[in-house]
Amino acid sequence: RFLQNLGVERVILSRELSWPEIKDIHEKNQVELEVFVHGALCVAYSGACLFSSLVGGRSGNRGRCAQPCRLTYTLYHTDEQGKTVAVSKEERHLLSPKDLALITAIPELVDAGVRSLKIEGRMKGPEYVGTVVDTYRRALNRFAAAPNEFQVKTEELKALSTVFNRGLSSGYFLGALGPELMSPDRPNNRGRFIGRVQTYDEKRKRCLIKLEENLSLGDGVEVWVKVGGRVGTIVENLTVDGEQVEQAQAGSEAWFALPKRVKPGDRVFLTSSSILSQKIQQMLRHDYPGSKLPCTMQVTVAPEQPLILTMTALGKEVTVSSLDKAEIAAKHPLTMETLQNHLTRLGDSPFRAESFSADIQGNPMLPFSKLNQVRRDAVDRLSSKILMAHHRAPLDLRIINHREENTTKKQKRSGPSFLTVFAGNLDLLKVALTAGGGKVIFGGESFTPGFRWSAEHLAEAVELARSAQAKAIIALPRITKEREQKAIENYIQTAHRLQPDGFLVSHLGSLEMVRTVSDLPVYANHSLHFFNTHTLKIFANQNLAGFTLSPELKKGEIFALLDQAAFSQIEMELLVFGALELMVSQFCPVGAWAGQKPPASCPRPCQQGRYFLRDRKDIDFPVVVDEYCRFHLLNSRYLSLLTELENLQDKNLSLRLDLRHQSPELAAKVIEVFQGGLSGAITTDQTVLETILDQGLTKGHYYRGVE
Repeated sequence: RFLQNLGVERVILSRELSWPEIKDIHEKNQVELEVFVHGALCVAYSGACLFSSLVGGRSGNRGRCAQPCRLTYTLYHTDEQGKTVAVSKEERHLLSPKDLALITAIPELVDAGVRSLKIEGRMKGPEYVGTVVDTYRRALNRFAAAPNEFQVKTEELKALSTVFNRGLSSGYFLGALGPELMSPDRPNNRGRFIGRVQTYDEKRKRCLIKLEENLSLGDGVEVWVKVGGRVGTIVENLTVDGEQVEQAQAGSEAWFALPKRVKPGDRVFLTSSSILSQKIQQMLRHDYPGSKLPCTMQVTVAPEQPLILTMTALGKEVTVSSLDKAEIAAKHPLTMETLQNHLTRLGDSPFRAESFSADIQGNPMLPFSKLNQVRRDAVDRLSSKILMAHHRAPLDLRIINHREENTTKKQKRSGPSFLTVFAGNLDLLKVALTAGGGKVIFGGESFTPGFRWSAEHLAEAVELARSAQAKAIIALPRITKEREQKAIENYIQTAHRLQPDGFLVSHLGSLEMVRTVSDLPVYANHSLHFFNTHTLKIFANQNLAGFTLSPELKKGEIFALLDQAAFSQIEMELLVFGALELMVSQFCPVGAWAGQKPPASCPRPCQQGRYFLRDRKDIDFPVVVDEYCRFHLLNSRYLSLLTELENLQDKNLSLRLDLRHQSPELAAKVIEVFQGGLSGAITTDQTVLETILDQGLTKGHYYRGVE
């Protein structure tokens, strides 16, 4: 609703939503819905991932993701006695999902009110894009023609499993999946299983396979060997029963050259199809059956008049006239056959003439070159008209530029900065207030085993803050799914009755929910990506009390935003300490690999001890799971801008210490160090923190920025 009220006409929904949730959203809103239906799945919620950004300097929020989630990891568990053991026995691709494929769910997508299907093909080749788009287009056409008889054809499923895929799944659309959502053994193209190795001829470097599907010359194959990874090749020769063949049939045994030794029983996968490639090349040349748009052509021609051609396709019509008038023919007047022969030569154009008619008056004559020019002009104009109908209009910046203040005007932000503490439970909150924190944030997800922010806990927290004369801000969860909305609305109503000093929201939905229930001040978290003046202006127009700036901003960019006159009266917050969330995911590796159960029956091993993922460089990334069973991956090092306090202390900033993942003892020491650094009472050397923390420190993007 928030986006709809801003004038947005279509939204692309989160890939974590199920069929009933999408349908519910459709029934409650008028905005058009677009849904991902095919291609690579991110393991993290879109916009809730800083993994590539912090590990490699390339931001997924800017389309530059380096995909560190596709690398190998080992899941470890440390119990209450401090004993650490590997849960997954070897390095596997624990965070690499299979690719999404919802072609069989077209009836459910239509039932849910989805208006547009989104196919991920940004980094794919023409064979992939052509195959996937053509397959979905044909399936949609069949469903539209006979919805009660709709079925996906076997050859369509084979085509989708032949082009690039990591294995295919329905994602979250048909319900939450556990380990079957992932492709832990392989992060890249898997292909389609077609048979097993029978024997290998070491002398002639060739193998014999028993085929379960056809294999053709030019196909790409890969053998998954038990030891040593994969052996791949392009099939350049095929022999069946001593005969050279172009295609070996399913059920036969076929020899082909293979450079490395494989063993009987090894699986063989088709990774590219020569037949599919030829089909796509035909499509690119517009000579593939069904690849051209049917059009009608109507001609009127008479002596002393220009020839007029009207061409129609997809409901669009253009009329073109010849520059020269037709003459009276002395010998060879234009005939129906002559006109049709020249005007329907549509060649490499995207059209084919489905019908042609001509009104010939008298005995007109026009040179063939003039006929061809009229045809070319009509094709160009009709192509442009069809394309313009689908052209996206440029963003009207008046949507976000209607704030009166001139954002180019500078006004140096000044005033003492102060500390804000984000506490994860009541014990941490008490530590923060005892240390003299002037503003505290609490609520939202809980990462403390056995603890949730109940109405009683919130009431106690607000009262503690009031007693300490501190500002109390109640946080809402980072993610809210449609099925959780009612519970969150009740949570907001309960919190409103306590009259805190405001709410902290982390996504647009929670902002809209708060606005419908409460008139208390609203603060926006950094997960809303306050990265530039346009974003700030949109939310400034919503009369927010404050923003938390994006952790992807570097020093110069932060100061440039702080000095904008338009935002001088709005509280700005900057995260200066904490375990940054690298990602938030609906998939939980702890439940999948340690619990060994589907999500609905997970025994919640996350409640016992601590878990972390270790990468191939032996770097450990802590893992925490909230009460909604969402997985949060934390950075291997704590963000700390302790050494930068001198530059920040007079910027009238709220400096946030995120202590949700600390013990009360460590939290007290961190607060003491930052208070001392802000007042100048102690040195702002990072070694002060390094001696008391169990992880290293980083300044994040403060100096290096992000791509």
